[in-house]
Amino acid sequence: MSNKEVQMAYNNICEQWNDFCLGRDINKCIVDFERSLDRHSKILDIGCGTGYPIAKYLAYCGHIVTGIDISENMIQKAKQLNLPNANFFKTDFFDFHTDKKFDAVIAFDSMWHMRYCQQRQIYGKVAKLLVKGGQFLFTHGLSDGESYGEMYGQQFYYSSIAFEELQRILLETNFQIVQTYKNYVEATTGSRDLLMIVKKK
Repeated sequence: MSNKEVQMAYNNICEQWNDFCLGRDINKCIVDFERSLDRHSKILDIGCGTGYPIAKYLAYCGHIVTGIDISENMIQKAKQLNLPNANFFKTDFFDFHTDKKFDAVIAFDSMWHMRYCQQRQIYGKVAKLLVKGGQFLFTHGLSDGESYGEMYGQQFYYSSIAFEELQRILLETNFQIVQTYKNYVEATTGSRDLLMIVKKK
């Protein structure tokens, strides 16, 4: 499944996804992560979707948020929130270029839609986007390989690399592992195979 097909699938479910998100509380892991950040931090939200609830929460906490997503329909919804200190751009992560450096990067439920052949390239690019000491929170699978799933009648592609290889790549790309949660579960987020917070050395 190509990035273009993922884009089309998210465009097709945008209204349903937006309705679902509007009924959600902010994830506890995001609340806890935000508390570790300095005031007015510059934050990149990879796969920001409609901007709700994560980008909205961070913006109203006083941070400067940049949201990117491959779906133009999702980005349109995010822009309609008219959030203070927030900008949203329709772009593939690997096509995103900026001179800005971020204090934090969040990739919540987004990186596993990137193609398997791209997975090892993610962390070096994120490292270049972060300031020294900047933090990166992301969700990830625990198994190595590719799979498909269905949501709102649309097929979606997923991929991840093995946890052991992920750890090695993080260290090679100048990250310090801060927290690792395997089989992460909490009420607002539900369950995730892996949640990690790392810091650029």
